[in-house]
Amino acid sequence: MTSKVLFLTSAHPGGRGMIGAGEGISEGNLRVLIATGHEVHVLCLAPPTQSANRAVVGLCASYTTLNHSRWETILGVFNHVLDGGLIAPWFFTRGSPRNVTAVTELLSCEHIRHVWIEFPSCLGFTPVFKGCEVEYFAHDVVSQKVGRQPLLKCLQSWVAGVEGRLVASIQRCHVMSDKDAGLLLELGFAGSVVVSPPQNLKVGEVGASIPISQILNEFTGGRNLVFFGNMQRPENHKSIMHFLISSFPVIRRHHPDVQLWILGLGPRWTLRLLARIIKGVRVTGAIDDPMPAFAAATLCVAPLRFGAGVKIKVLQMLGAGAYVITTPIGAEGVPASERLVVVENRAFAQSVIDHLDTL
Repeated sequence: MTSKVLFLTSAHPGGRGMIGAGEGISEGNLRVLIATGHEVHVLCLAPPTQSANRAVVGLCASYTTLNHSRWETILGVFNHVLDGGLIAPWFFTRGSPRNVTAVTELLSCEHIRHVWIEFPSCLGFTPVFKGCEVEYFAHDVVSQKVGRQPLLKCLQSWVAGVEGRLVASIQRCHVMSDKDAGLLLELGFAGSVVVSPPQNLKVGEVGASIPISQILNEFTGGRNLVFFGNMQRPENHKSIMHFLISSFPVIRRHHPDVQLWILGLGPRWTLRLLARIIKGVRVTGAIDDPMPAFAAATLCVAPLRFGAGVKIKVLQMLGAGAYVITTPIGAEGVPASERLVVVENRAFAQSVIDHLDTL
């Protein structure tokens, strides 16, 4: 007998617009559920900057989108004050009264007793799912991410407490690495943990993007470092800003011909301003496909200073055949490779210099 599944997600699986690597992974998870005989009903609580992928929508028994605004985010957090919404808002941003009603009505109307949760921002719905079999795909463990940010580190133990309480009512958690499996166990999770290395590493369609061929035309005649990511994400923005200030000028003194290409949607004005001040820095904004840039780069760099989960950008870079220099945080969950160099932040500039010396 076919099992009905509510696929609850904070972003469009395989969506378009302002998206990141998680949407591709989410699409892969959805396709696996459908391929294994489940009747999948999607409830997507996504921002209006995203749109659904028609090919994905056509696979589902139903696909409902509720555009999620900042106002809904505020309502979601305050709707769960007693559950820890103010201490750990990351889990409750989708839990507004409107969204809770939509979830309960879909469960009732379709007689669904199997729920799949994507992304931590939907984890706050777990109290609604009493009597259901619940699975959660943890793209990252939020308490670890919080603990790595200097301004938020003091909240880590409280956030871990909230996260532990929420996952306690889940029967099965899926993670992308053994490291995250261990973190869930540290939170006291007693259900089953499935390690599912990311399979769908394709780059989504971001819209209004620059053709990568235009970028590659400017690669010739010098050596090129490439960084890629959604530049609205704090771990990408802050890490590359630190790299520009502390490391890249040192690299340029040794190798004046080097250019640093920062690829990815949503670069902030502070990054664009700094790129004008520091020579050799090119900030492109959204591009249609970074893979050819990874393959053509002299080196790919991922000088990440905080964050959690498996860094899909590093897997994509390696998949394109690039040599990648990253930090221990950037390498978490990534299989060892002769083309992957892992160094601490304080040694990052020298490692890049040494590798450029040999090329």
